[in-house]
Amino acid sequence: MHRQGIDTGGAFTWTDKQTKLQVSGTAGFTFNFENPQSNYQSGNEFHFEWAAGFECVSGLVIGLVGYDYWQLNGDSGSGDKVGPFIGSLNAIGPGLSYTTIIDKRPVTFNLRYYHDYDFDNHFHGDTTFGSVTVRF
Repeated sequence: MHRQGIDTGGAFTWTDKQTKLQVSGTAGFTFNFENPQSNYQSGNEFHFEWAAGFECVSGLVIGLVGYDYWQLNGDSGSGDKVGPFIGSLNAIGPGLSYTTIIDKRPVTFNLRYYHDYDFDNHFHGDTTFGSVTVRF
Protein backbone atom coordinates (compact mmCIF):
# COMPACT_ATOMS: atom_id res chain seq x y z
CA MET A 1 0.00 0.00 0.00
CA HIS A 2 3.04 2.23 0.51
CA ARG A 3 1.23 5.05 2.24
CA GLN A 4 1.69 7.02 5.40
CA GLY A 5 -0.79 6.85 8.22
CA ILE A 6 -1.30 7.68 11.87
CA ASP A 7 -2.57 4.94 14.18
CA THR A 8 -4.02 6.06 17.52
CA GLY A 9 -5.50 3.99 20.29
CA GLY A 10 -6.00 3.10 23.88
CA ALA A 11 -5.89 -0.17 25.79
CA PHE A 12 -7.12 -1.68 29.04
CA THR A 13 -6.62 -4.86 31.06
CA TRP A 14 -8.79 -6.00 33.96
CA THR A 15 -8.00 -8.96 36.21
CA ASP A 16 -10.22 -10.51 38.87
CA LYS A 17 -7.71 -11.86 41.38
CA GLN A 18 -10.21 -14.26 42.96
CA THR A 19 -11.48 -16.00 39.79
CA LYS A 20 -8.27 -15.42 37.75
CA LEU A 21 -10.38 -14.00 34.88
CA GLN A 22 -8.50 -11.56 32.63
CA VAL A 23 -10.12 -9.25 30.05
CA SER A 24 -8.14 -6.95 27.73
CA GLY A 25 -9.01 -4.69 24.84
CA THR A 26 -7.47 -2.16 22.50
CA ALA A 27 -9.42 0.30 20.37
CA GLY A 28 -7.95 2.59 17.77
CA PHE A 29 -8.35 4.73 14.70
CA THR A 30 -6.01 4.72 11.71
CA PHE A 31 -5.90 7.87 9.60
CA ASN A 32 -4.49 7.07 6.14
CA PHE A 33 -2.83 9.52 3.73
CA GLU A 34 -2.69 9.44 -0.05
CA ASN A 35 0.10 7.52 -1.75
CA PRO A 36 1.76 10.24 -3.89
CA GLN A 37 3.03 7.72 -6.51
CA SER A 38 -0.36 6.09 -7.17
CA ASN A 39 -2.68 8.96 -6.13
CA TYR A 40 -4.66 6.38 -4.12
CA GLN A 41 -5.94 7.05 -0.62
CA SER A 42 -7.31 4.26 1.55
CA GLY A 43 -10.20 5.18 3.82
CA ASN A 44 -9.72 5.75 7.54
CA GLU A 45 -10.20 2.73 9.81
CA PHE A 46 -11.45 1.74 13.26
CA HIS A 47 -10.14 -1.45 14.90
CA PHE A 48 -10.85 -3.22 18.18
CA GLU A 49 -8.81 -6.17 19.48
CA TRP A 50 -9.88 -8.09 22.58
CA ALA A 51 -9.00 -11.10 24.72
CA ALA A 52 -10.67 -12.90 27.63
CA GLY A 53 -9.21 -15.83 29.50
CA PHE A 54 -8.53 -17.63 32.75
CA GLU A 55 -5.16 -18.09 34.40
CA CYS A 56 -5.11 -21.90 34.75
CA VAL A 57 -1.75 -22.14 36.49
CA SER A 58 0.66 -19.38 37.44
CA GLY A 59 1.48 -17.41 34.27
CA LEU A 60 -0.62 -19.51 31.85
CA VAL A 61 -3.78 -17.87 30.44
CA ILE A 62 -6.13 -19.75 28.08
CA GLY A 63 -9.17 -18.11 26.49
CA LEU A 64 -10.76 -16.42 23.49
CA VAL A 65 -9.35 -13.63 21.32
CA GLY A 66 -10.87 -11.56 18.55
CA TYR A 67 -10.71 -8.45 16.48
CA ASP A 68 -13.11 -6.22 14.61
CA TYR A 69 -12.12 -3.91 11.74
CA TRP A 70 -14.24 -1.33 9.97
CA GLN A 71 -13.21 1.06 7.23
CA LEU A 72 -15.01 4.30 8.07
CA ASN A 73 -14.97 6.03 4.68
CA GLY A 74 -14.30 4.97 1.12
CA ASP A 75 -11.04 4.89 -0.77
CA SER A 76 -10.41 7.92 -2.98
CA GLY A 77 -7.96 9.76 -5.21
CA SER A 78 -7.40 9.80 -8.95
CA GLY A 79 -5.66 6.41 -8.67
CA ASP A 80 -8.81 4.80 -7.26
CA LYS A 81 -10.13 2.73 -10.22
CA VAL A 82 -12.67 0.57 -8.30
CA GLY A 83 -14.69 3.09 -6.29
CA PRO A 84 -15.11 3.59 -2.54
CA PHE A 85 -14.47 -0.09 -1.66
CA ILE A 86 -15.35 0.13 2.06
CA GLY A 87 -14.19 -3.01 3.90
CA SER A 88 -14.91 -4.71 7.21
CA LEU A 89 -13.78 -7.88 8.96
CA ASN A 90 -14.41 -9.70 12.24
CA ALA A 91 -12.52 -12.67 13.70
CA ILE A 92 -12.55 -14.90 16.78
CA GLY A 93 -10.52 -17.84 18.04
CA PRO A 94 -8.55 -19.45 20.88
CA GLY A 95 -5.65 -17.71 22.57
CA LEU A 96 -2.82 -18.86 24.80
CA SER A 97 -0.46 -16.66 26.81
CA TYR A 98 2.39 -17.62 29.11
CA THR A 99 4.37 -15.15 31.24
CA THR A 100 7.59 -16.11 33.01
CA ILE A 101 10.81 -14.52 34.26
CA ILE A 102 13.95 -14.90 32.16
CA ASP A 103 17.15 -13.25 33.35
CA LYS A 104 15.15 -11.16 35.87
CA ARG A 105 12.85 -9.77 33.14
CA PRO A 106 9.16 -10.61 32.55
CA VAL A 107 8.73 -12.38 29.20
CA THR A 108 5.32 -13.13 27.67
CA PHE A 109 4.74 -15.68 24.90
CA ASN A 110 1.47 -15.36 22.96
CA LEU A 111 -0.17 -17.68 20.45
CA ARG A 112 -3.47 -16.67 18.81
CA TYR A 113 -5.59 -18.31 16.11
CA TYR A 114 -8.28 -16.26 14.37
CA HIS A 115 -11.17 -17.52 12.24
CA ASP A 116 -12.51 -14.68 10.06
CA TYR A 117 -16.27 -14.24 9.71
CA ASP A 118 -18.63 -11.46 8.68
CA PHE A 119 -16.26 -9.89 6.15
CA ASP A 120 -16.94 -7.55 3.25
CA ASN A 121 -14.49 -6.16 0.65
CA HIS A 122 -11.48 -7.41 2.60
CA PHE A 123 -8.90 -10.17 2.34
CA HIS A 124 -9.94 -12.97 4.66
CA GLY A 125 -8.80 -16.36 5.88
CA ASP A 126 -7.83 -18.09 9.09
CA THR A 127 -4.68 -16.66 10.67
CA THR A 128 -2.23 -17.69 13.40
CA PHE A 129 -0.06 -15.14 15.22
CA GLY A 130 2.78 -15.75 17.63
CA SER A 131 4.68 -13.13 19.59
CA VAL A 132 7.20 -12.69 22.37
CA THR A 133 7.24 -9.59 24.59
CA VAL A 134 10.15 -8.70 26.87
CA ARG A 135 9.67 -5.94 29.44
CA PHE A 136 12.72 -3.73 30.00
